[in-house]
Amino acid sequence: MTKLKHYLFLTIFISTITLLSSCGAIVKSKANKNITEEKGAIPPDFGEDNSTIVFITHHRSYNKYLKKNVKKIYKGKYEFATEEEFETQDKYNDVHKYRYIFDYSYRPAGSVWKSNTINSGDFSTTTIRNRPALYNVKKFSVVDRKKEKIYKSNMTSSFWSKLQKVYLKKLNEKRMEN
Repeated sequence: MTKLKHYLFLTIFISTITLLSSCGAIVKSKANKNITEEKGAIPPDFGEDNSTIVFITHHRSYNKYLKKNVKKIYKGKYEFATEEEFETQDKYNDVHKYRYIFDYSYRPAGSVWKSNTINSGDFSTTTIRNRPALYNVKKFSVVDRKKEKIYKSNMTSSFWSKLQKVYLKKLNEKRMEN
């Protein structure tokens, strides 16, 4: 019986790892198709002016992956700054030097709207309830401060680091193209 349990555990473990890996691969594949200039995620003139992009930092676990991914993938000029640093330090007022900002916003996922209509004679009453989101996902974007325009990824995933890597790769490619 012990060998059977061991075999079952190994099978479940390998299946889970395979499933998670394939989900990450699917996210990466879809991100490559969706994080494009044509879909509004990449600024058309990104990299033309050789400006410094500012990556906004938030919390320890996010920052760890952001810094690792940026250092590995993005080869242009960049700086990391918290939102507070970005808003309070005078050097960031230079829109030409610090033209672009890379950041994310949280988007709720898994929320459900329920509608219930009760008919009573000649009258009916409809109530609508919103169940809170099951979890939040990160939606990445690049802000062009000079043009005052936001370029957003139309994709979100709980595999946000995969999305971030693809976004950084696409930004780097666009920078080198210009």
